[in-house]
Amino acid sequence: MTGHPRRRLALLLACLFSGSQLAQAAPLMASSLSLSSAQPELSSGDEPSRLVPVMPDRLPDRFRDQAVASPLALRQSHNLQAPPQGQRPAQIRLTRASEKKKDKDSRPSFIIADRIEGQTDRATLAEGNAELRKADTLLFADKLTYRPLEDEIEAEGQVHLTQEGAEVSGPYLKLKLADQVGYFDQAQYQFSRMVSNTNNDKSPAPGLATPLPALPQRLSTAYGQAERINFEGENQFRIEQGTYSTCKPGEMDWFAKSSEIKLDYDRNRGESSHTAVYFKDVPFIYTPYLDFPLNNQRKSGILAPSFASSTRTGFDFSIPYYWNIAPNYDATFTPRAMAKRGMQLGTELRHLGEYSNTEAQFEYMSRDKELGDRRYAYNIKHTQDLGYGFATQINWNGVSDDDYFTDLSSRVVQTTKRQLPKEFTLGYGQTWWSASLQTLRYQTLNPSDKDVISQPYFIEPRVNFNARVPEWNGLDFQAIGQYTKFTHPTAEQGERTVFYPQLSLPYIQPGYYITPKIGIHATRYQLTQRAEGLPDTLQRTLPIFSLDAGLIFERDTELAGSNWTQTLEPRLYYLHVPYKDQSRYPLFDTSLADFNFSQIFSENRFSGYDRVANANQLTAALTSRLIDPSTGAERLRAMVGQRYYFSDPKVGLPGETLQQDKLSDFLAAFSGQVAPKTYVDMAWQYNFNNSSNERFSLGARYQPAHGQVISAAYRYNQGTVEQKLGTMDQIDLAAQWNLSGRWHVVGRYNYAFDSSRLVEGIAGLEYNAGCWVGRFVAQRLESTAGSPNTSFFFQLELNDFGQIGSNPIQMLRRSVPGYSKVNELPSGSLLSDE
Repeated sequence: MTGHPRRRLALLLACLFSGSQLAQAAPLMASSLSLSSAQPELSSGDEPSRLVPVMPDRLPDRFRDQAVASPLALRQSHNLQAPPQGQRPAQIRLTRASEKKKDKDSRPSFIIADRIEGQTDRATLAEGNAELRKADTLLFADKLTYRPLEDEIEAEGQVHLTQEGAEVSGPYLKLKLADQVGYFDQAQYQFSRMVSNTNNDKSPAPGLATPLPALPQRLSTAYGQAERINFEGENQFRIEQGTYSTCKPGEMDWFAKSSEIKLDYDRNRGESSHTAVYFKDVPFIYTPYLDFPLNNQRKSGILAPSFASSTRTGFDFSIPYYWNIAPNYDATFTPRAMAKRGMQLGTELRHLGEYSNTEAQFEYMSRDKELGDRRYAYNIKHTQDLGYGFATQINWNGVSDDDYFTDLSSRVVQTTKRQLPKEFTLGYGQTWWSASLQTLRYQTLNPSDKDVISQPYFIEPRVNFNARVPEWNGLDFQAIGQYTKFTHPTAEQGERTVFYPQLSLPYIQPGYYITPKIGIHATRYQLTQRAEGLPDTLQRTLPIFSLDAGLIFERDTELAGSNWTQTLEPRLYYLHVPYKDQSRYPLFDTSLADFNFSQIFSENRFSGYDRVANANQLTAALTSRLIDPSTGAERLRAMVGQRYYFSDPKVGLPGETLQQDKLSDFLAAFSGQVAPKTYVDMAWQYNFNNSSNERFSLGARYQPAHGQVISAAYRYNQGTVEQKLGTMDQIDLAAQWNLSGRWHVVGRYNYAFDSSRLVEGIAGLEYNAGCWVGRFVAQRLESTAGSPNTSFFFQLELNDFGQIGSNPIQMLRRSVPGYSKVNELPSGSLLSDE
């Protein structure tokens, strides 16, 4: 048969199949069968990028070569010979009879096969290397039937379905394409979604700022097999008698086997029934119901249990239950069993409203086995915008006894808590003035008789007033007012009223500034329970004058082959305050302020209003910065400063040795990036008169990437009697690093030379297997009373599924600056095993 009769036969069959007009193709497309143009086209609004690419290594062997060679090639149609070499074979476009609008559900479908027969408005049967393409759906099968009225596809043989984020294969599929409703028998699946990276969470650990870029979302992929997968709408899957894991096939170290698994990717939530979790093919957990997140966020349900061991609590086991009450309201209930202590119930409530924010934690133990009494703790924080300029704030804390934190906590920030505030504040603010009403009481903890601290004064109440009118006829006006009633069960009490109006004349130009300021500081006391011979009423009025001036020089420079802008910023600050004897004045809330670069430019060397230091002094400082001219980012900063006294200080605290020298201690500071990924921070306070270091701190941190960090710090503080501080001499080392391959080490060594004791020691190993991580961490923590507490943490984390064991993550993020979870590092990272 010649070519022309075959071409006429192809045209005839096309008309029979489609009932539509046929377009004659170009010469090279002489044997194509189509209801549209010779080239497949997307409907208006389609984006080619939405077509899901099919990786050849994920397709059946018989489809792999053709996908690589010609993924859009069309197979020979019924009764048509294959076209000559170099010409495109035939394709058919099937359109739903009800197609009217150009949206995702009405996009055309393309079927390719060795043999196609049927009527396109009823059913089309394709056999032999059959393919179906529609929008973001790609289907391979030995045999498929498409019913356009129902928009339903039925596929048999070696079936492989690829959609957005999903790949499923098996022997039989029945699916309504538009509604995404159907089922897949004897299926193997792979579902992929992007999830957030928890390594971007801010770490509370102290340390140097290391501006590493935030990590992008990462790909989370679930693998498994099932007797049947039910498609229940877009992003909705129900797996019957199947498995679930984030381990790749052939590397299935862990998996969950369930009678039913519901995956809801709209709510990012998974639920399973009668689930057994296997690790290394050994079942170790069974639960009749399991609720787990699909996007690395917590959902309502039982969270992974936690267990630990410490010298104070013994074996420690807890199993939290998380209740996601609403998108802005949740609760966590944590029963905790301690071998040496007994049962404890912890509760955490959180609410975030449009005008309010509430966090509350409660812990209760009906009976401590060692003490024989009940124990509890609570922490309530609440802020509320009442509208019309009014706002409230509550910070309420308390524990049952002085030893609560040292006995039942493993956190340094808690074991060193000594004053627990109970505070309420009501505030009101306008554009140029504000006022507040505050009450404040403390619970004082003295867990050790060797280090007893006194109870501070209660504030019942305090009224604050602050007003500022800038640029008022070239002047800057500010007024500070405060009334406080101080109460104490054993010491003198009284009321203090402060009023401090100030007037300044700022003159600011591009290269310099001068700001003279004058104010009147007035204070009045009304006291009770004073010692005999001391007055009950005291008044103090002091004029305060200051002059602040500075210059700013800039120059372009080159350093290490890069262009920089260097600044030189000298500053002078003169302060004059006349002397007034204040030895008979009470001390309610005043102490000696820390001597640093912030304080040397302040008007008072005391914190609080009970003392106003006399002054006739000049402070000189010099700052130099290195700035990237292209971004404005500061690379380095160096500062030096010192104060000169024209007259000796005469106002002091009881027991304080007053400054007798004309020069204050010398201050120096340096911070910034000194090498790629290397940051240094240094502060130094030196007494030239005594030739002694009053305070010195030096810290360095090297962090080339997330999860790879080494930090070292040395801190020395001679301490003063006035500040009630002893000498501090400590070294602090911390690191997280890759040992080799999948093994990582993490640790901290904080040692106090002044007391010859280990403040905190942490040593741990992490093993990253790709789809799971094992962590073992030991912590030794010095407490304020009694013997140190030693805790052990062991955790098995199944990626994007759950954690089992005691969770050391928060402790590591708090104690190791820059710590990151190794199983959430991006692909290609130095610590990533992907």
